[in-house]
Amino acid sequence: MAVWVCEPCGFEKEGRCKPQKCSNCGGEGSFKKKEENQKKEE
Repeated sequence: MAVWVCEPCGFEKEGRCKPQKCSNCGGEGSFKKKEENQKKEE
């Protein structure tokens, strides 16, 4: 599964398909795929 990040508000959603609308800020088409190397390593 991919992690999608809303660029305006930073909300993250995990799923196979790109979300159409952000459930946090209501932005449409604002999601970008979060790259694997950007995940926090602990």
